[in-house]
Amino acid sequence: MDSLVLSNIRQRPTRTLISVAGVALGVILVILNTGLVRGMLNDRIRREQGVGAEIQFMRTGSKTLSPSSAMPLDVRYGDRLKQIPGVRMVSPIGHYVQSGNSGLGIEVVDGVEFDTYSTVSNLRIVEGRPFQSDDEVIIDDFKAKHGKLGVGSEIQVFGKKMKVAGIYSPQIGSRIKMSLGAMQRALDAENKCFSILVKVDDRDKQEEVVRRIEAELPGNQVVLTRDIGLSFGREIPGIQGFVRAVMGLSIVVSALVILLAMYTTITERTREIGILKSLGASKAYIVGVIEKEAIAISLIGVAAGLAVALIAAFGIERVTTLQLEFHLRGVLTAALIGLGAGAIGALYPAVRAANQDAVKALSYE
Repeated sequence: MDSLVLSNIRQRPTRTLISVAGVALGVILVILNTGLVRGMLNDRIRREQGVGAEIQFMRTGSKTLSPSSAMPLDVRYGDRLKQIPGVRMVSPIGHYVQSGNSGLGIEVVDGVEFDTYSTVSNLRIVEGRPFQSDDEVIIDDFKAKHGKLGVGSEIQVFGKKMKVAGIYSPQIGSRIKMSLGAMQRALDAENKCFSILVKVDDRDKQEEVVRRIEAELPGNQVVLTRDIGLSFGREIPGIQGFVRAVMGLSIVVSALVILLAMYTTITERTREIGILKSLGASKAYIVGVIEKEAIAISLIGVAAGLAVALIAAFGIERVTTLQLEFHLRGVLTAALIGLGAGAIGALYPAVRAANQDAVKALSYE
């Protein structure tokens, strides 16, 4: 049976190539989209958790990745927070969400008070200097390297060109930072910010400080920085639904391609099937031959899809600041989707072939 399967694949290279491409496309969709979603979220979580502050104070319902909630909080909350026992320092920050400069994904710009923010987070300028005017920004070393940017380069923020005044390290918060005052003026949000970073005197007592803040300033959202990643997946509307939709689409595309290819093949091989049945081949044997052929094609498609997805991921990470993460479970899921779709797509043509009348099949021209 195996030699017959391989022979059928070799004899129809164009059909095989199209079928392989259909399965590979489904695998590529699953791997790239799930890897991109996981990579973006985990990269953002790592950078948010590395800001140095133990607590983030914000308005209830504020979402980091939502343009509509960029500056909902009054910065004067900072003065009240500093009076709470256990609070060492506060630093207000703003957020502005824009399209990525590469045209892929989104990019968040932080508005910060440099002196307080650098003290809380241990941010340091490794090249150039801090921003000094409204049209200046600083970027992290990762963005500088991947974007081939340096001191004096220009990037787009608020739809206009701004000058890179300095490059900072470590990679914390958003990759672009500007003056909070400049962001307030650009957004017409005087005395507003997105959240306030809170540095405590004793890290072992941060939960106690949280309870004091909630008692003193009720009706607001107080989040431990170590837990900030728990809500990130919920901040992107429909993220899980999107991933499931991509997987469903991949199954449909792969299954349809295999179904059409195998259906056409069965029509072309009607006489061959008649010969097999006249020689005593059972229905199960014929179904098995066709299913094996579909699975063999799917295996080739899965391998090709994995290779293309890894090459594409390498290219995306080289030309953008987007991060992709691939886990063994995700790769196995993509492979199973490709193989399953191929087997399902070939099932109807296989059953149809097995049920053909041997006499009619032999007389087919």
